[in-house]
Amino acid sequence: MSDPVQNDNAEDVGSVPSFFREHAEFLHLLDEVATSASNVESWTLPNAPEEEMRLIREMKKTLDVYQEQPTCLDPYLERIVSRLMSVVQEYVYAFHDTMCKPESPITVTRMDGIFDLLYTLCKVRRYKVILRFFPHGVADVEPVFATLWRFSVDLEASNWPARYTLLIWLSLLAMIPFDIESIDSGTTDLPAIAALGTSDVSLMGRWVELGKLFLCKPGCEMEGAAVMLSRLLSRRDSAAVLRPEFIEWAAREITNAARPIDTTAVNAGLQIGSVLRINGALRVLCHLFSAMDSHATLDAQIPMLLDIFQMDAFDQHSITRKLISKAVQRLALLMLPATNAEMGRAYA
Repeated sequence: MSDPVQNDNAEDVGSVPSFFREHAEFLHLLDEVATSASNVESWTLPNAPEEEMRLIREMKKTLDVYQEQPTCLDPYLERIVSRLMSVVQEYVYAFHDTMCKPESPITVTRMDGIFDLLYTLCKVRRYKVILRFFPHGVADVEPVFATLWRFSVDLEASNWPARYTLLIWLSLLAMIPFDIESIDSGTTDLPAIAALGTSDVSLMGRWVELGKLFLCKPGCEMEGAAVMLSRLLSRRDSAAVLRPEFIEWAAREITNAARPIDTTAVNAGLQIGSVLRINGALRVLCHLFSAMDSHATLDAQIPMLLDIFQMDAFDQHSITRKLISKAVQRLALLMLPATNAEMGRAYA
């Protein structure tokens, strides 16, 4: 008869976990971290307490083990994400309420550890799964929107996981089945938003401008902004005006960024900042074409899009070429004639 202890050890060594073995300890640490982070008096601190950060580092280390088998976390995801988001939601509401005060006592970096933990969950299990457990009420729209506007004032800060989490949260809130303008209660008049200065004072217009700020940022912020903008612009109440305007803006952004700064240099290539601007605009177009169900609102923009898709300036950049190919493919699929079954569903 084999030794059960030896079998257990053999299963642990070099094997991929088949279930969340550390769930009891992890949930215990989760309760401690959430209790510490929900202490309102600590929200005025520049950083989270050291003990809280130590527990968060342990939890992140545990989660990283399950990158090859992320589905092992599924039975506990709702409890984990809901617990963390309840703290974040309370913090965002309080932060929003104090934004109009000259000196807000709540710091923008206090929840960095919680946001970092949420980003790790998105990295391991993918954001689409994690978003299922985010709060998505109408009352969440303005506090999350205004908080991200305030966080965007300092784009060079190290709390990019916070901005990424707020971006994907807004991407979920962009799908609410209500007219977004009907829930605008004047958040756009806040100083932090007005300081960034845009001509469009509507909530939808500010929302689009908010996403544009992050499209030239490398990494997760660009992807989060692309997802958010694509979902916002795929709404029916934005199709008539905002969607064509954004596509024209994206085409101009790509065209302007593709022009080399030094035209006299031999083999003048694109600067990294120009490549990021191009990739950001292309990512939105890829997500947007995938979310749209008709090319009817694109007739005026299609010639412009075809021109930028055939530019030679992208040959030296593999990621840009990949995004161009994906955008062309999705645009072509969008332009295919609808089948009889699809037309029947459209008019049902």
